[in-house]
Amino acid sequence: MAQKWELVGDYSVEIWFRIAKDDDGYPESKNWEQLLARPVLERDDYFQLESIPFYLKNVSRGDIVRADVVDNKEIQEGEIFHFQDVIDRGGHNTYRLLLRKKHSNDPEFTTDELLKKGLAVEEQYGDFFAVDVPPTVDQRAIDDFLRGERRAGRWEMQDGYLHTVVTAYRERKAQ
Repeated sequence: MAQKWELVGDYSVEIWFRIAKDDDGYPESKNWEQLLARPVLERDDYFQLESIPFYLKNVSRGDIVRADVVDNKEIQEGEIFHFQDVIDRGGHNTYRLLLRKKHSNDPEFTTDELLKKGLAVEEQYGDFFAVDVPPTVDQRAIDDFLRGERRAGRWEMQDGYLHTVVTAYRERKAQ
């Protein structure tokens, strides 16, 4: 994060993001994803993301984004907050996991395991997880764990926005 942002109030708003489909048209049934965000003091159109994206690859939890109020009848009647761009990165990495080998008490078992590693987790459908790796966690250890479980067939894994990879690429390019 380039600067320290001050959050305003104790409430969240929903910001709507258009989902970029992959080459196969996935996800077929979704065109939009809404994420919860908290307003920041500096500007009334800036927000810090609180939710973990399931389908988006351009943002992560903790990012500061700009959203405009618009009418979008494709989503709902009335006004919504619509994502415009990323203002500042929060330093988080995002992964998606699809369970293949479930434990008897999943999704709770997997959720608890990931939380104990210092990660934030959101779950859908009992087998689909959005995982947030905050910048305070050892990314290399988390990568080793996630990849090891993928190789063991426990889950399929897909990258969301990876701050550490993008930052390393930009640093190498600048040299």
